[in-house]
Amino acid sequence: MLENTEAPKLADLDDIRTFNLPNCNFLQKILGHLRLRGYPYHMLKTQMMVVICIVLGWAASASAQLRVMHYNIAGYQGDDAALKDVLAAMHADNKMGWAQPVDIFLFNEVNNTAWPKIIAAVNASAPAGVTYTAGTYTSASGETSASGAQAMFYRSDTLTEITSGHADIFSGASRYCDRWQMQIKGYTSALSKFYVYGAHLKASTGSANEETRRTGMVAIRANADALGVGVPIIYTGDFNFYNNTETGYIALTAAGNGKGVDPYGNGNWTGSSNSWKQTQAPMIVGYNGMVGGGLNDRFDFIVPSLGAADGKGISAMTSTMRVPGNDGNHYNIDINAGNNTYYPTEIARSNLLADNLGMASDHVAQLMEFQVPAKMSASLVSAPTRVIKGALASIEVKVQNVAPYFSSTGVDPLVFAVACTGSVSGTATGTAPLLPSSISKFVTLTTSVVGTVTGSVNVTSTNEGVESPSIALPVSAQVIRASNPTLNSITDVDSVSLSLNTQPNLGAVTVDAGVRNYLYDANQAKLDVDSVSFTGTAASRMSLTSGLGAGLTTGTRTLRFAFNSNGVAAGTYAAVATVITSDEDLLGATNRPVIVNLSVVVGSGVFGDISGDGSVNSSDLGFVLSDYGDCIAGAPCISDLNGDNVVDSADVGLVLGAFN
Repeated sequence: MLENTEAPKLADLDDIRTFNLPNCNFLQKILGHLRLRGYPYHMLKTQMMVVICIVLGWAASASAQLRVMHYNIAGYQGDDAALKDVLAAMHADNKMGWAQPVDIFLFNEVNNTAWPKIIAAVNASAPAGVTYTAGTYTSASGETSASGAQAMFYRSDTLTEITSGHADIFSGASRYCDRWQMQIKGYTSALSKFYVYGAHLKASTGSANEETRRTGMVAIRANADALGVGVPIIYTGDFNFYNNTETGYIALTAAGNGKGVDPYGNGNWTGSSNSWKQTQAPMIVGYNGMVGGGLNDRFDFIVPSLGAADGKGISAMTSTMRVPGNDGNHYNIDINAGNNTYYPTEIARSNLLADNLGMASDHVAQLMEFQVPAKMSASLVSAPTRVIKGALASIEVKVQNVAPYFSSTGVDPLVFAVACTGSVSGTATGTAPLLPSSISKFVTLTTSVVGTVTGSVNVTSTNEGVESPSIALPVSAQVIRASNPTLNSITDVDSVSLSLNTQPNLGAVTVDAGVRNYLYDANQAKLDVDSVSFTGTAASRMSLTSGLGAGLTTGTRTLRFAFNSNGVAAGTYAAVATVITSDEDLLGATNRPVIVNLSVVVGSGVFGDISGDGSVNSSDLGFVLSDYGDCIAGAPCISDLNGDNVVDSADVGLVLGAFN
């Protein structure tokens, strides 16, 4: 025994005792037990914080994998505080790598005196925010006057009892096996329901007692076999089997719908080499008159049926079967003799559990985890609602397994298939990861015909007990024509020529073209005018001052081209404006150019020289005659020699008068 080498400081004790952790009063008892064992105070604080961290680390996740505990409480003859601490330790058990609240408690030897006590103990030892409901409790004639009946409690946020599924099965020796039917919350499938049996078979050696156990188990198996093929069943109880050759054990594991599958295998469990499986009795001299003798018998069992041990849906995680507190090193001695190493790196915690087990009952509790069925979620991430004809329209389908879990091994892997109908095509298969991860598959939308297209992406799973086994994701999209740019108000024209006459040093001189989305209607893409580039002798002096932009439907958009006349020499210049248009931003969008050919004539500055050749002659008269009429507002009007905003006979006279 370790010596208490450091006296606890009152302030430190107060820090721990006032730690605000609802429903965790058992932590205070941990401190007391460790002090009684004489641990140095720094170890007390360390072990205390380990348990606190385990409790705080729980995710209160509903409908997660199932933790099942079985415990013969010996009619509640043991110490009340120790039994509550044992129950609390079942929640905190992280031997398998995680801790989680127990989902189902199964108890033997619950008589009328023990019944109210065990109700109080279950809820008093529960983690914060977790509550338990008592399953149907029946105390048939003679049970309570003998050793007591069977009791079951379940976590009310993860499970529901289907009370119509309860049954009492006579198992001999004035005892009855209880059968409870349970439903996992958040699931509706038939195989998300399962049965739990709790039994206490006849004790003691001898052929008569062994035969009573056999007939009791035969009755239980007959009831279970009648439930049908593949039904998940969990058998629990103090079966009092001494070895694997007992006829009752053989009846439990015999072929049939309800065949029991021993998580330890069908080998023998007697002797010191199997001491880690043994459950009776934790003390050589039983506490408070309970049965003693030391750990040397495996009387207690948690055994799944074949339908709950096939790795599908609700299924036993057989490698998690354990006897918390039994480290395998206490065969035929007190479970708390010397150090207990159930948690090899946490000796103080192990010793505390062993102390409590010695005082709580003449049996040791058992734990096993069960995986839950998969839960499928499927959604469309990128299903288009409008798409251009001929586009390669890929649709992303995201699939997840959204079953809650404490360990990723505690959920049935979700195998799924994708198939399509209507205007959606493609197939896929896969295994979906657990939330928050996902897997994506891709299918294709047919876009060969303009109009509304519909279809469905169907995601299915044949997993046992899977929730949402079939999810239909409807698809509806409008397939439209590509946009069609034109530079004419009536016909489809992709190229036009414009002329612009000016004089030097007039600044920016403009000329306009109009672009339309030819024959636009609701089945055609909108037109975007994206950019312009220039080539030719006037390219460096050309710009587009307005006309770029998205979403052209009906009407005309003005493309205004500007020529910088400042400092330019007289003469004739040319530019080609390549205007890039595109469809609106949809799948299948493409670019299409339209061409504007620009001819720019810059005059010489000589009065009447409109053509810019330095003299007034017939070419200038030709310009005046071609420009005859009102000047266009905002446009250069170099043929208007008298500045009255109209080109008429007066301007003709001025040209003729300036002839040289």
